[in-house]
Amino acid sequence: MIKKLGYVIITAILSGLLESIIIGYSGYIIFTLILFFIVSSDIIFFNYSSARYLSNIDIRREVNTQIFRKNKTFEINIVFKNNNNNDVSFYFFDEALDILNISENHSGIIKIRKKSTVTKKYEITPRYIGKYSLGDITIIMRDIFDLAYSERKYCNTMEIKIYPSANDIRSQRTEMLSSFIYTYGIHYSKKAGQGYDLYGIRPYTENDDFRYIAWTRYDESNDILMVKEMEEEREITVIFLLDYSNSMNFGGDDKIYDKTVTNIINAAYYMVKNRDNVGFFIYSSEHNYFIKPDKSGNSIKDFETKIASILPGGDFDFESAIKILNKRTGKKPLIFVMTASDINIKKPEYAFNVIIFIIDHTSFYNYNPSEPLQDLLMRGLYSSQISRLRLVRSSIIRMGYRADVVQDKTMLPKIMEEYNYARSINLGAV
Repeated sequence: MIKKLGYVIITAILSGLLESIIIGYSGYIIFTLILFFIVSSDIIFFNYSSARYLSNIDIRREVNTQIFRKNKTFEINIVFKNNNNNDVSFYFFDEALDILNISENHSGIIKIRKKSTVTKKYEITPRYIGKYSLGDITIIMRDIFDLAYSERKYCNTMEIKIYPSANDIRSQRTEMLSSFIYTYGIHYSKKAGQGYDLYGIRPYTENDDFRYIAWTRYDESNDILMVKEMEEEREITVIFLLDYSNSMNFGGDDKIYDKTVTNIINAAYYMVKNRDNVGFFIYSSEHNYFIKPDKSGNSIKDFETKIASILPGGDFDFESAIKILNKRTGKKPLIFVMTASDINIKKPEYAFNVIIFIIDHTSFYNYNPSEPLQDLLMRGLYSSQISRLRLVRSSIIRMGYRADVVQDKTMLPKIMEEYNYARSINLGAV
């Protein structure tokens, strides 16, 4: 293939040749003929020899891991094998994505001796969770005068599933479990039953077990036996209804869906530690994935696996999601709705066990205005957004639901606050 520069040079040579013939400059005619012969020979030779070498180049991509996690660097090897009987030199480029931070070695010039192999290594650091493709590998060869080139794309695509960052999960879980911020001041309601904690003392009846008689409270004067009642521990079932529509794609360094998933996983681990059941429902017009609740932690692993294989898309319908979820659960679990969509609630059919967290888009952007006017404008837009979300929250509450507006930094604490409140009144108990 001839480049534009090649066409320009050939056109200029032919024009000069025609002009010299008309004027009669014999010396210039010879010069332009020689120049035309050199240029055309170079292009013809390139297209019928060197350019064909590209078809005999084998390429494969290799990785050093099977698990890809956000913010964790992994290495990619591109192996080039020259099957030609001549040495080959070309430029290569491995197509990149915006969701990946890629080192500079993913492109450059390669020289391979005949029947030899060369390996190029570079590093990739995923920025967001989900399923992505690394794209094709393109190799380009040029002639000596850079007037023609040959390009070949190798459909060597590789899909990678990026899991949530293990460091984010561990650090937040460590901070959460070692701090009283989520449990301070919480006093759980008590229910009489079989357990280890004392619930209270009452007069003995003939159906009571002698083991629970409180002998220290025996009143000899009235001959009354007192029996200890123990507090029954009741586990609750929590299901996270995750809005996975296009509204979750907003954000700067951290996308809404990315940070929300990390917070959900951290909260879920805390709930499992409390021996409660945790399940997940990923929903939009394009996604409908239900993960059954359990208290072993397997549901959290299934959630990580599923979330790493999809990306947000479609629209979110709150009423449809709740109806589908209630049919699948059969019971009345505690439902945490995580949404960044504008939801319209018409009737409080399932209000009692549903808590809605309305995610503020603006908190996921880093605003650094350089001028006072820009700063004033950003503050005005932010204030307007908060006011709008508070009105939405008020309308949802009037329908009988519990609701709260959450931001980037407040999402996890508010989830845990609502969880501890629900646990204190046995909301979602099985």
